[in-house]
Amino acid sequence: MLFTSIATCFGQHDIRFKVNGLKQGDDCILAHYYADKNKVIDTVAINQDGYAVFQGEEKLLHGVYILVLPKKTYVELIVPKEDQEFTIELDTTLSPHTKKATGSLDNELFIEFDRYSVGPGSKKRQLIKDYRNCQDDSCKARIRKEVDDLDKEIDVKRKEIIDNYPNTFTAKLFKPILEIEVPDSLKSDNAKAYMYYKKHFWDNFDLTDDGMLRTPIFQGKLEYYITKVILQKPDTLIPAIDDLCAKIEKGGATEMYKYVVWWNTNHHEESDRICMDKVLYHLAANYYLKGKCEWADSSTIANMTDYVKKAKRIQCGLVAPNMTLVDTTYLRKYELHKINKPVTIVVFWSHTCGHCKEEIPIIQEMYDTLKQSGVEIYAVYTGSDVDGWKEYIRKNKLTWINLVDAYNNSTYKKDYNQVKTPEVYMLDENKVIRYKNPPAQNIGKIAEMMLEEYGKRQAE
Repeated sequence: MLFTSIATCFGQHDIRFKVNGLKQGDDCILAHYYADKNKVIDTVAINQDGYAVFQGEEKLLHGVYILVLPKKTYVELIVPKEDQEFTIELDTTLSPHTKKATGSLDNELFIEFDRYSVGPGSKKRQLIKDYRNCQDDSCKARIRKEVDDLDKEIDVKRKEIIDNYPNTFTAKLFKPILEIEVPDSLKSDNAKAYMYYKKHFWDNFDLTDDGMLRTPIFQGKLEYYITKVILQKPDTLIPAIDDLCAKIEKGGATEMYKYVVWWNTNHHEESDRICMDKVLYHLAANYYLKGKCEWADSSTIANMTDYVKKAKRIQCGLVAPNMTLVDTTYLRKYELHKINKPVTIVVFWSHTCGHCKEEIPIIQEMYDTLKQSGVEIYAVYTGSDVDGWKEYIRKNKLTWINLVDAYNNSTYKKDYNQVKTPEVYMLDENKVIRYKNPPAQNIGKIAEMMLEEYGKRQAE
């Protein structure tokens, strides 16, 4: 985990568990959720009175915790911000009907809901099994409706707790689980319904409370919002991430803010979606390099600084750096920005590169089909074996513009941060980078789409 330190404050905790079925000396572990991970807080043995007692002179971070029993089964509980002196009784079956909380309203409510949901939950599990055996659509439709009705029944109980005990952490935990209700007047218009849903997605989630980070619902909520609700385009994702971070920062939830910035950085660094490095660049330039990530160490800041410097000129939406290189004869020069085509594809490659040998034939086949429609390929050899490069071109009949930095006077490697092959940049008629490194098998389809967009612009 990136963030694992436990903050402290004045106060104390004294949380006791009476676990019927365990014997003296059996170990129990107390941990809390941290997004999609668990953070172990303490381990104690059952004492002679039959209790697992977790005590300390400092208050615990509030949120949803788990008590892990010797056989790795566990039970969830709530540690509120205040009132951290309470007792929970249960047995090793973990049945809600054996649980009892004393001294904690939050856990009384949590257990009450747990007991209530046993019946609908059991029915729902059976319906899901029945669904797999359905032989026709009417059967599936019936079961879907019954499952939906059970979910609504459980939501009624959640709303009851929310309405009657609005100031509890339990209420705060249950609110985000409720679906965003789109007004009936918007449901017939998918676009308006979507915009409403997106705008109100976080309405029921308290973005001012770090305790919500320590729940089992935060990670799923964040991932769903970023990967499903928001359109997967950099120019849409960037303002959505900025808006979410700004709300959290303004609300003072410092740990949640750290996590959301960190998670988005990692997620978009690892993303294989085209041009998603633009999101990473934005986060690096506008968060890490502007002092908004105080937790980042000097090594991280140095890496981000280096990344921003190298990636600054090759982001999607920017004009590609110009370059002038010579062809296989060393006599003809080709300047990238003077290639007068609706679509120009820059390919950095080498005949000694294994992946290049797989992808170059695919790109050549696409080129043979689309060159008459306005597609040109500006293929740059990045190696030093010029004779081998020329032989590969002849043998494989590569008919596009084949170029090399014959006199080592080009800055393209610096301008494009060119350190690996193959790399592909798809440029429009103005040499603006529209796509970066798409899979070779998709280049043809993307080129056709770009040609179609070009035709529409010309017709306007």
